Amino acid sequence: MKRVSDIAILTTGKVLLVITSIISIRIFTTLISPYEVGRLNILSVIYGWFGLIFIAPVGTYVNRKIIEWDRKGLARKHLGSVLTYFLLLTIFAIMTVLGLRGFIGIDIKIIWILLLTTGSIMLTNGNNSFLGWINLFGKRFCFVFLSVLTIWLGLGFSILFAINISPTAEYWLIGHLIAQGCIFILAIVVLFRSLNKTSSVEMKETDNSFSLPVVFSFAWPFAISSFFYWIQSQGYQFAFKKLTDLEMLGLFTVGLGVGNKLMIPFEDLFNQYYRPIFYNEIADSNEAQRTEAWNKYAMVFFPAVVLMVAYIAMNGSLIAKIFTGERFHGVGCVILWGSVTGGLQMIASVIALVSHAQFKTKSLIVPAITLACVSLIGIFLLVPWNAFMGGGIALSMGWLIYLIHLYANMKRQLPIKIPWKRIYYSVFLSGPLIIFSPIIYRIAYKISIPQALVILFVSGLYWLFAQFILARKWLSLPIKMALVDDFETKVKMFFYR
Repeated sequence: MKRVSDIAILTTGKVLLVITSIISIRIFTTLISPYEVGRLNILSVIYGWFGLIFIAPVGTYVNRKIIEWDRKGLARKHLGSVLTYFLLLTIFAIMTVLGLRGFIGIDIKIIWILLLTTGSIMLTNGNNSFLGWINLFGKRFCFVFLSVLTIWLGLGFSILFAINISPTAEYWLIGHLIAQGCIFILAIVVLFRSLNKTSSVEMKETDNSFSLPVVFSFAWPFAISSFFYWIQSQGYQFAFKKLTDLEMLGLFTVGLGVGNKLMIPFEDLFNQYYRPIFYNEIADSNEAQRTEAWNKYAMVFFPAVVLMVAYIAMNGSLIAKIFTGERFHGVGCVILWGSVTGGLQMIASVIALVSHAQFKTKSLIVPAITLACVSLIGIFLLVPWNAFMGGGIALSMGWLIYLIHLYANMKRQLPIKIPWKRIYYSVFLSGPLIIFSPIIYRIAYKISIPQALVILFVSGLYWLFAQFILARKWLSLPIKMALVDDFETKVKMFFYR
């Protein structure tokens, strides 16, 4: 029953977050102009660089080790060191951004640099990291409650500042950062109360699993690969802006962001449930156990991603019409590409878990270089031809080539297997969504918003039914569906390993 209750709690939280995200997109694109959206994305790119290069590698290492630390009573000690690291990184980031202020290409006052840098490095990353670790220890309700509260407070503060002070990128960001800071403090208290307090003095003194040499040997290849990932996922915006302008960048990033944002809640929900299972299975494990744990993960996750991509890709033009301001209604095709890039990225992130499980992260570097190079070359070649379609194709091709390269490297570490037959089954189930996509894009501009909502609802019901068919076996749900069971029995030689 705990499995079902966990999924119910996480699903409820994710539904609330999706609804909030949809409302937020509508409010955001109504209050904030495309020009300010462009400025906001440039600021986010800058701060995202520090998070990817300096926070993500260390956070990934902590994810891999924190359960083992807690079993030994060492988690409190090492998380204190993590907080110190966040503080030192914030100081370094402030100095760096101030030094590069003239090269950013965007007008921003020094006081805003201090506020936004401190908030983005310390509060955003701290909030995300500690909430994630709360979930790893099975505190599902606390995790969901604090996550939803963070988003609600952030949206409330941002709207308040945008309406009453100024609808600019700075005030929208600071509203979210204030909320993240408040919840970050609560998350620290909740997590520390959940940790094992007992450990020997000798173990504390001799343990060096969070020492600089150990963490650095794991993190530096991850940091380099993250840098190239940053170039592809965020840094490309500088090139895009140079080839077009800030307004066109704002339109493109909103479309791509909407597609990605609708993928992210699905990925988060799945990973919030399954990542704790995966990390528990690979804690103190051998290679055979890690291989089995990864194959199980891929078996249930990859087919679900295919269905999610098909649903968003089909409805991109309707989503733009319903959930964005009128100035952004033309970005439906970009939402399609946002779902494709998001799906490829989600699959790649699971493949990369092999290197995390094995503590061998060097093999991430060269595929990441491939990702950045293919994407940037594509941007320079295709954006002058067509800003929206060219940009979407370029980024999607980068992710596809990266995924192939990454999988080849991970196969050398563990004998993992892509669940091709389950993916084929998912493509089969996605058939109705794929078939109706061209029709939806043709009629999107002619139908009313209520009609668009009906189409989203009906196709969403089918998507939910198809996801249920895929998930009911691995979730061990006691629900029998004679017709589906009979069909799956007949085709299991094709769709099951």
